[in-house]
Amino acid sequence: MQASRSLIAVPLARYWMRHGRLDVQEPRGEVQSFCHLSRVGPLHAISPQLRNSANLILLCCIATKVWFNTHCLRTMSGHNEVDVVNSPDLVAAFTQYLLRTELEERRYRDAECKLLLVQAEGLERQNKFSEAWPKFAEALQCLVGSQLKVPLDPANQGGVRCLVYMNFTMDECLTAMTCCNGVALCMHETNKYVEGLDWTLEVDVIHKNARFVAKPVFEWDPYLPSPPCLEFHRQRLLGLVTASDIFLKLGNTGAAAYCRNVGSDLLKALPSRIDELSLRREVLPISSVVAVSTLRHPDPSLYRSMEIKDSNLQVRGSWQRLKWADSSRLTSRMAHAAFIYKSRLYVCGGQKSGTIQVYHDMWCLDLVKMNGWRELPKYKERFLNSQMAVHNGKAYLFRGFETVDYFDLEKERWGSFETRFVDARGRRQKWPYTKSLTDYTVHIVNGKLYVFGGKYKRPIGCNFFAVLDIAARTWKHLSGTQDNAPLIPQYDEPGARKNHASWVDGKGEKIYLIYGMADRQGAQMFQAEFASSEGFVYDDCWSWDIKAERWQRERVSGNYPCPRAEMSACYNPVTNQAVMFGGYNPALPFYVEGSQVCFGFNYFSDTFVLDYREPAPRWKQVITGSFPTYRAQGQLLTDPATGRMYLFGGYTNTDWVPTGNQKHDLTRSYGDVWELRVDTPGGLFEEVDWEDERRTAQLGPWQACYSCGSVGVWKKCGGTCDGRVFFCTPNCQKESWPEHKRKHACRRS
Repeated sequence: MQASRSLIAVPLARYWMRHGRLDVQEPRGEVQSFCHLSRVGPLHAISPQLRNSANLILLCCIATKVWFNTHCLRTMSGHNEVDVVNSPDLVAAFTQYLLRTELEERRYRDAECKLLLVQAEGLERQNKFSEAWPKFAEALQCLVGSQLKVPLDPANQGGVRCLVYMNFTMDECLTAMTCCNGVALCMHETNKYVEGLDWTLEVDVIHKNARFVAKPVFEWDPYLPSPPCLEFHRQRLLGLVTASDIFLKLGNTGAAAYCRNVGSDLLKALPSRIDELSLRREVLPISSVVAVSTLRHPDPSLYRSMEIKDSNLQVRGSWQRLKWADSSRLTSRMAHAAFIYKSRLYVCGGQKSGTIQVYHDMWCLDLVKMNGWRELPKYKERFLNSQMAVHNGKAYLFRGFETVDYFDLEKERWGSFETRFVDARGRRQKWPYTKSLTDYTVHIVNGKLYVFGGKYKRPIGCNFFAVLDIAARTWKHLSGTQDNAPLIPQYDEPGARKNHASWVDGKGEKIYLIYGMADRQGAQMFQAEFASSEGFVYDDCWSWDIKAERWQRERVSGNYPCPRAEMSACYNPVTNQAVMFGGYNPALPFYVEGSQVCFGFNYFSDTFVLDYREPAPRWKQVITGSFPTYRAQGQLLTDPATGRMYLFGGYTNTDWVPTGNQKHDLTRSYGDVWELRVDTPGGLFEEVDWEDERRTAQLGPWQACYSCGSVGVWKKCGGTCDGRVFFCTPNCQKESWPEHKRKHACRRS
């Protein structure tokens, strides 16, 4: 009897689990309840899950009755015993009945949804946006049912993957995207920026879930549904354009340009030239892509007059360049390692841009005394693009070798120890890294050193993820593929990458990583696999649950930084925020306005925070009076003792941004130190004179005139203020000199 009950239980449990109606972990107990229902009848014999699913109980009874009437009457008339439970026909009849019922229910929901959608579109055409958006939202809710709240909220644990969306037919997918775009457009028209971005993000999430159920392809390969569906691409484009418009209103020029550029790339990938031209005319003209691509990120011409339009998406901040004793001999650099320990900034290794000179020196700057850089013992060999992490008074340096080096921060001397890879049983395994590792991220949590990604053999980077138990000196493989194994596309873990950003949350429970690039241009240079003349940057964010040891793809919501690589990022435990600055995108073009020059890449100097104090964290752009010059490969660090944040070093392309470099080098590296303050509890913004900073702003390589506010390369004041303010003309200097003299105590030198 037990085996026969499983015949009913297994398809029943699997069906309801697949359609999200019932959480059945062990079907054996449920089928006993079903059999007792048919033979004995007491409702209290049903489990709570089944008892709460009245439609399931009703369907069980109906299906049994239908089968009994059609298959058993003839047998019973012959006085033969009928074994209802053992009949395979009952399982088939019950399954078919459920399928028919589910299909009818989906058709009903779809019809109700489209009726509401027609009403919503009618209101939208009449510009009744406040009345239209609730209809769009109600239509989508009819489609997904009561089991899911849209936009996806923390109840979905913040993830991108959604079983309801993955179970959509193409028609349902199009309807859902139409509803989301309708709400987003209404929110945009009524200046509700938070909600508008949430709903455009939902279009992107639906698009990604459609991709998840198809045959896996690499992220750099476009998703083209089969059979082809032009409306699918149109809805995707509408979401991107609306998001771009909102970002532009908020002054987030990087995200605005990125969204339109993604849409343009999507159109180029369409197999039909006619379809491409049709959607360009209707949704995304080339002129609109070029217009936003002439802006820098941030753009000084717009940034100077920016105001806080939405405190949920923007926050005030301040960048201030620090000064120290002139006797310091630390050279400017990029690709270096840096960290903060006991309010001292340490810098090691790296390279001076425009040269082949690689460093192995180590320096320390007291951030309290600011009495200049102090040289420490050198590392044993020159290195670049490696990271160091601090634990128990030691800074660990892992470069892909079995020997792990460390710098004792109290004794100020170098040391090392040997490590090995082991399997789950503790048996020694072959060392996975065949060359030195660079461009990775590293964190130490509870005495364990985590290393993700980077480059050692494949030029595009890797997704190999491992952890070192520092006390035991043993490594464990957590996820990802070694470079000596074939790389296959998959959607349940991060793809192969380098130069990404990463941080650990305040509780030490999750490791986050975001963006980064698959260096396909580098692969082309070395004639390796996955080569392309086009760069590629990921648009994803992942979290690694340290206890559960699993990945989850997270939603990137709010006024977020556009995808990039080589950015500076850190976590601030005092403000409970992740912070990101600058970076580089090899696939986002920049058109020089008024000329025929087009760069196929972009550098950034924008700043963003992700506030974990909020129930549903969203990215916010930090609006500052000044900002450091556009750069990549800088190091943004937090002093855990004070919560102060500092930026050191990096580089930029001297053709892309004017630097005053008379040597005409292709790149320029920096040796400056900047401090960031944010207008948030613990962000030390009370030390900032907001209005004065905006008038004395240094906007990358440009300055704001203290008198008229115009932006350009202006002459700094030659008085005793040490060049604190700038003037565009002698008339402006004459007009504002009395105010400057009074406020900044400046005298003629």
